[in-house]
Amino acid sequence: MGLLRPTPLLRFYKSGKTNRMSNPMRRWVYHYIFFGVLGGFGGYQGFRYARAGWEAATHPEDGNCLCSSEMVDALFFLPFNTLSNSVGRLAENLYLPTWMHHAAADALIRWCKVDMSESVQQVRDVETFQQFYTRDWTPEARSVSAGAAVVAPCDGVLLSVHSNVRDMTLVQVKGLSYGIRVLLQETPPPLDAERYRRVAAVIHMRNKDFHHVVAPLSFRCEKSVYVPGALFPVTAAGFHWIPSVLTINERLVLCGTSADRNKLPVYMALVGSTLTGRIKFYLDQRVRTNYLEPPEYALHNTYASKPLLAKGERVATFNWGSSVVLLVDVPKDCAVLKRAGEEVKAGEALIQC
Repeated sequence: MGLLRPTPLLRFYKSGKTNRMSNPMRRWVYHYIFFGVLGGFGGYQGFRYARAGWEAATHPEDGNCLCSSEMVDALFFLPFNTLSNSVGRLAENLYLPTWMHHAAADALIRWCKVDMSESVQQVRDVETFQQFYTRDWTPEARSVSAGAAVVAPCDGVLLSVHSNVRDMTLVQVKGLSYGIRVLLQETPPPLDAERYRRVAAVIHMRNKDFHHVVAPLSFRCEKSVYVPGALFPVTAAGFHWIPSVLTINERLVLCGTSADRNKLPVYMALVGSTLTGRIKFYLDQRVRTNYLEPPEYALHNTYASKPLLAKGERVATFNWGSSVVLLVDVPKDCAVLKRAGEEVKAGEALIQC
């Protein structure tokens, strides 16, 4: 009956639980400690990020949730650019079954409560998730305000509004500012403070919004500047968590002057973000963004013809959502109609004279 006797359990390792902590047989304990500390730190930072999102929704002017400069340095070691590039390629991959793209679109509609009644294309009309994300709006859904001096360039929520910029800095949140020159890689002309004032606004496009950018007013585009950078999150939470995130991230800056006789300066910065794919700039198809290994210098493209962009004309499209910074000079009697924390739609009146 020896053949039917069960074989004793054979162990190729020892737990070493009876040994001292310093014994090499107990080194597995250190692994638990290391990953426990790492997980706890990640959970704490996730809590800080979520708290920043709560602050952005309830107190958009405050800045009590900013992370430290050491944390910003640590974020550079995370593969945000690789992740964004990979997700972008996956979202437009035609080799994946169509039902997978449709399932992802349906999940986004339910999770973000997307209003599909304003969309020209429905889920079953597209082949990829990227096509769904860049769907067109109906003309009735985004009519351009004819009487407004400046309209909103995109859908989204206003992260900050500056109705009277007096120097070369913009306030991100209370107690923190960033330089206009650093953001635009250009120096705006001096402001004629007796007749005009400078207005700036930051709009974040959410997942449920359309991701097209239109001209906020009729202006002539004289130059575009591609500024390489990181792809940190520029959500409402990221705006309140990462100091100077708009000047750190990749962006495409459009420089021009208004089409009226005043020829006032107009600047738009299309800022990339985590999971943001390419920015499609319709005026210049040569412009490329979302590099795996971005260049170490800004790329300036000057347009000698100074093409005219009419108010409400489509300028660019984000393959995934991000943020737009608008900087314009307007007459002093103009009024800013929106405040930080409010929602806007492309073509909606932003500044009224």
